[in-house]
Amino acid sequence: MKWNFYSKLAIAVYCLLQVLRFPIFPQFIDIYYHLHTAWGFIQAGGYSGWDFWEYAPVGRPHIYPPLFHLILTLFIKLGAGKIILAKALEAGMPVVFLCTLWRIVRKNYGERLAFFVILVAGSSFSFYLSLINHLPATLAVILGFLAFDQLFRNKPIRAVILLALCFYTHIGISCFFGTAFFIYALISRDHRKRAAAVLAASIILSLPMLYKELSTLRFINSLTPNESNFCEFKIIEYALAIFGLLVILKRHRAKYAFFLSLFAASLLLLIYPYRYFSAQGYLPIILLAAVCLNFLYEAAGGGKVYLKYLALALAASVLFISPTLLFEKTLGAQKTTHKVYCFDSALVDMFFPLSHERAASRSLWFPEIYLPMAGIIKENTQGADIIYSSSDIVGVCLAGASGRACANALLPEVAPLRKIDPIKSSKIIIALKDDSPKMLGQIVKNYGLNKIGENKLFILYNNSSCNAKMEAKKASVPFSLIIFIGFLVIFIFWRGERLASKIVDKRFDL
Repeated sequence: MKWNFYSKLAIAVYCLLQVLRFPIFPQFIDIYYHLHTAWGFIQAGGYSGWDFWEYAPVGRPHIYPPLFHLILTLFIKLGAGKIILAKALEAGMPVVFLCTLWRIVRKNYGERLAFFVILVAGSSFSFYLSLINHLPATLAVILGFLAFDQLFRNKPIRAVILLALCFYTHIGISCFFGTAFFIYALISRDHRKRAAAVLAASIILSLPMLYKELSTLRFINSLTPNESNFCEFKIIEYALAIFGLLVILKRHRAKYAFFLSLFAASLLLLIYPYRYFSAQGYLPIILLAAVCLNFLYEAAGGGKVYLKYLALALAASVLFISPTLLFEKTLGAQKTTHKVYCFDSALVDMFFPLSHERAASRSLWFPEIYLPMAGIIKENTQGADIIYSSSDIVGVCLAGASGRACANALLPEVAPLRKIDPIKSSKIIIALKDDSPKMLGQIVKNYGLNKIGENKLFILYNNSSCNAKMEAKKASVPFSLIIFIGFLVIFIFWRGERLASKIVDKRFDL
């Protein structure tokens, strides 16, 4: 069978589906935070270790690794529109991930297993949505896989750079891949010393970021993320993954040490059930389930032809039937509810988006509403003025769209320097139409607010008594130094292996 052709066809289908969904992108709240952070970097003149653009005017430590925001900043500085940039990244990143995954598995494990991996990767709609919605995490996963690939190809310098970049992209995913490298160094005979050296060197290069994260722990709230209140469990795929794990443990431990390392490292994500079952923690399940399908198909060559058809039947089930068990606990509820969706693969749900719609699959981009509101905000404020909304999501979205700081914040796990009165500190107040009329009326009266705009969702008020301003902090690392480091990293990545080889050869000749 032409496994490469089928893999490319599957990837092409997902690419087409992403293009068809382009009008509804951006579809998740996180991208607005990332765009707003990129705007903050531009105001600072480089990477800022202090988040002065949210929780303004006091701000908070900026703990998020900067690589993705620097990429956004580069495109914005080159003239890319923020929303077009967000749309392009949400449309393209899942396809880049699938191509990376297919290429690495094909080169190291064969065309047939690579096809089954791509097939199972489309089994979970929740996992597929995570590739779109959690862009820095997706980028970090791509970097982590590429780091392993360079390790397998005996290019440790490139592996070090890629793994270090993972640490500068996402906290959780870098811990995941760092742990995977550590486990791989323990169980792999062929790459033990090299994997350990790559991990050690990557951590050394990542020390500035790690120090920054550890030094701000006192600002971290002990909050339980809302995403912990729901998760999705793929019934068939987990059964296949268990069988695939047994096959590896019994017959192919050395060959699939990489898969075992990822599976063991993914247990770190159990503290966030959604991440483990429905997002990045699902990656090892994809690989193990593909091993099961590949084993059954291969076993058919020993005279058991029925196993070939069993493998294909299971593959079809994964691609189309793919039942999902959903657990959800709504805000304020005491009990967790559950339900079962059938025909719930990413492929089916992308073709029929209204069949099993999730909150994470709905678009949050309403240009006919947001853009006029952003225009009103610009007309009634100056560059350092602050805005605030009764909804953190709306506040950050309109702050990003209008280029203003806000007294709101996403990622509330990182606390502000001190408590503030967000209404008193803000020049523009955005109320939601479904806010309590009594409470809103009292706020308007107490603060002397004047209505300056309204649509079907929001009411905009001007706070003429506000004197607070955003205090832009000077960049911790200016753009000039970032550009220099960027070119240096590119040069070392491109020429480092060859230069190191020449140095070793010269020493050997002497």
